[in-house]
Amino acid sequence: MKIDEAVKFINGTNTAFAEVEDGDLIIFEHNRVSDDWFLRFSTKAKTWRSIIDDEDCLTDVEPQDLARVMDVIQRLLDTPVEERFPEKKYRLRWIDDKLGKTFLGFNNQWTEKFWSTYGVPTSNTIFTESELEQLKKDNPRLAPAIDAMKEEVKDDEAD
Repeated sequence: MKIDEAVKFINGTNTAFAEVEDGDLIIFEHNRVSDDWFLRFSTKAKTWRSIIDDEDCLTDVEPQDLARVMDVIQRLLDTPVEERFPEKKYRLRWIDDKLGKTFLGFNNQWTEKFWSTYGVPTSNTIFTESELEQLKKDNPRLAPAIDAMKEEVKDDEAD
């Protein structure tokens, strides 16, 4: 389970709320008030011993929501640390033209994907790190160009 998935599951409950702050996953009563959290632990925690709890802040958490939170935490602890974080996303920046930045992308025509050339519109293709690594493995001569062109995409730009 990824950290962002865990936060989404917890925030789907009626009386618990989760957020990540300074590398910690913090779980509050749903009506979050300042520092009234009931569970706090590093996003890299591996055991329950790493979890700090404050039962005094559990007064308004419904039992079924607490059970959901505990299940989500267990699933998170069962996930290797390196798999908990989303992969970085990249675009391949081709050139800066008169209209701004131009990114290399795939064109979907006739149910086939192909690299675009000038004058043919493309989707703004976003790649994960593993997809770029596979692309370099499949095309070793292009590896230096791929490394030179890759530009990280922030989460708010990805959609």
